[in-house]
Amino acid sequence: MTKAAQVTAWSAELERLARVLNRVGPDEVCCEGLTPRQCGILRTLVDKPGARLSDLAVESGITPSAMTRVLDKLEAQGLIQRVRGAGEDGRAAMVAITERGRSVRGRIDQLMLDRTRAILQGIPAGFRPRLLAGIRMLTRALGPESCCDLAGTSPAVGVSYRVASKEQLASRRRSNARS
Repeated sequence: MTKAAQVTAWSAELERLARVLNRVGPDEVCCEGLTPRQCGILRTLVDKPGARLSDLAVESGITPSAMTRVLDKLEAQGLIQRVRGAGEDGRAAMVAITERGRSVRGRIDQLMLDRTRAILQGIPAGFRPRLLAGIRMLTRALGPESCCDLAGTSPAVGVSYRVASKEQLASRRRSNARS
């Protein structure tokens, strides 16, 4: 395959992947009646209790005013609470997740684990570690630090795989069952 054909094939596949991953966009309802962005903010607040509004905005990749609108909705649902004037900067608003927010986030985490288990069922077990490594490389390549500088260098990583036939997989399963 020529380099131009490889780039075309990658471009088409990345576009298909983006469409699949964006079926539910940041403003569409997802789990527990929340948007993916709201779910992410709850996760951040579980990991970083008392985060500042400005830090949440940076982490989410949105403006502070857009973050304020997102937090308004979460606060109205009783999932978070803002504490004004906390910390050294009396003007800064700190955000804390409520017990209800933790409960919702826990249910979302369980839904995601269940969905991941279902996805893994469609991927041959021997291929999963390599695929995960490939997804990690792709995520790094598409990350915010590399989106505008695609000419940057990437770490040298080798990934190889071999696709087994159905007969080979059946033979391995029989062999593993005997072990």
